Amino acid sequence: MIGVKDKQERLFYQNKAVINSWSVRELRRKINSQLYESSSREEIEKVSKAKLPSTTDPQKVFKDQYDFRPLGLKLTTEKDLEEKIATNIELFLKEMGEDFSFIGRQVPIKIDYKAHHIDLVLYHCGIPCKVLVDLKSGKFDSRDVGQMNKYVNYYRQNRQYEHERDTIGLIICREAGQEEVYFALGGLEEKIFVAEYKVKLPSEEKIKKASREL
Repeated sequence: MIGVKDKQERLFYQNKAVINSWSVRELRRKINSQLYESSSREEIEKVSKAKLPSTTDPQKVFKDQYDFRPLGLKLTTEKDLEEKIATNIELFLKEMGEDFSFIGRQVPIKIDYKAHHIDLVLYHCGIPCKVLVDLKSGKFDSRDVGQMNKYVNYYRQNRQYEHERDTIGLIICREAGQEEVYFALGGLEEKIFVAEYKVKLPSEEKIKKASREL
């Protein structure tokens, strides 16, 4: 845990974070406010010996398909998709499921002095771990897995607290072929998840009109 070298103090914050489902930002705030120093010896001992709740299985957290229709989306670009999610973050998190919280968008990381930006970074309190989200407006491409794997490995080594489980990657795309996903994720099924999303399609009348104009 960054900035906490004492073993007992680190255990205190780790257990507190799990018990109270703190986000990374909240944990950092508690450390900076010196919660440990201001806590009584009895409280520190109680927290350090506390029986922690069981963690959530990631396989039960992520869906195969997310319904983004409440966001008012139509067939759109990745930039528009990200903007719509950002302006309707509560609806988005509600669709993602319980225990998700929002950390940031276009979060920068630097690899070999080159800047990369992750579309969305979420936190799941039940697992607990960070979730890196890559938004794709088109069909799933196996090359997306290589990029996400790089980002997840970076986070696991550089931005992961000791009390957290390993960072997970989530690729959300408009369409994903089952076989393409199966072979692309070979050996990475616990590390990277792929899901499709639904959007608001044009009305039947507009589709017929567009077909006549072709």
